[in-house]
Amino acid sequence: MKKPEWLKPPSPLPFKVVNQPLEKSTNQIFSQLSEKSKEQNGFISVVMGLLNVSFQTYKAIRKLVAKDPKYPLQASILSRTLMDAFFNIVMITEKPIEYSRWYEISGYRNMWEDYDRQMKENENDPESKLHLIESKKYLDELAEIFSLSHDEKENPKKSIDYWPIPSRILRGKFVSDEKKIFLKVVYNWRYGQTSDWSHSAWGGVSLGMFANMPETHWFPGKFESDAVYTGILFLLMVLSEIEASCNLGYEQDLRYIWTILNSYYDEAKGYYQMRYGLLLKKG
Repeated sequence: MKKPEWLKPPSPLPFKVVNQPLEKSTNQIFSQLSEKSKEQNGFISVVMGLLNVSFQTYKAIRKLVAKDPKYPLQASILSRTLMDAFFNIVMITEKPIEYSRWYEISGYRNMWEDYDRQMKENENDPESKLHLIESKKYLDELAEIFSLSHDEKENPKKSIDYWPIPSRILRGKFVSDEKKIFLKVVYNWRYGQTSDWSHSAWGGVSLGMFANMPETHWFPGKFESDAVYTGILFLLMVLSEIEASCNLGYEQDLRYIWTILNSYYDEAKGYYQMRYGLLLKKG
């Protein structure tokens, strides 16, 4: 397809100008959370875990497009992990104590179900016995750490609900109407498309083919740049949700990063106007 004459090349985002304060803020916020976690607060531990995974994912996205060969589709698909973390944090901060415990014990249920399946499949297999014994010990340790009741420990399928995925968060009554409206915008604009790519639907496969034909690209490098921008955006959204909930004192630093993004991307500007301009109003 021929490039339309009216289409102008996008303004390049100054990566170093954004990345340096983004990484600095991430490390500082993680350090602050680490100090708070010494109080044995389950909510803080969960938030730390989600931030850690988000930062790792962001750095993985960058590596996938840093040098040849480049994998922009796979980098874009990884952004779904960032979006999942974002949805989880938005929900958990609604009811920090209640939801962070639910998030943890739903993980116990998932592990218990895997153990139960392996027990049924391999109960007569001597070679699996030692592995199953160790798995049960680990489950018992988790049950103690999470202070599970007898029913939660022994029959989690009946006493522990699954943690909701983003689509279920939107269908349920887990967050305020204000949050839900915003999450629906993000879901419709971003999550559904990225999910389609990660499931290797037609859109993802066609983009993978497109990535291998750089001679057809109207703006060489834009596919890679868009993947990194998405990583920056959702890591910043994760940080902003954490700051708003935990009051760590980094509102101005995060607003500075938002100001840079807003001047280059209408999507970032829209999210900021809808939510983060007000959420980060202190300072």
